Amino acid sequence: MSCDCCKAEGRNSEYLNGNKKICRAKLFKVYVGRTATVKLCRLCDIELFSIGESRFLKNHYGFTKELAVNQKSFT
Repeated sequence: MSCDCCKAEGRNSEYLNGNKKICRAKLFKVYVGRTATVKLCRLCDIELFSIGESRFLKNHYGFTKELAVNQKSFT
């Protein structure tokens, strides 16, 4: 398993995190009326928690664009 955010941004999450486990996170502000469940590495999960969902999505434009294109695969 790999981090959805790192994959969309072109980073190697295994290199950045080592063998740490991948977490599932729910994003509530992506789609109207439903949530998006994504896989995040430890670093992205901490960043999402510390800066909040809106700023996280603004900082990772490639990931946000990937969510918009692949709406059905992240539900």
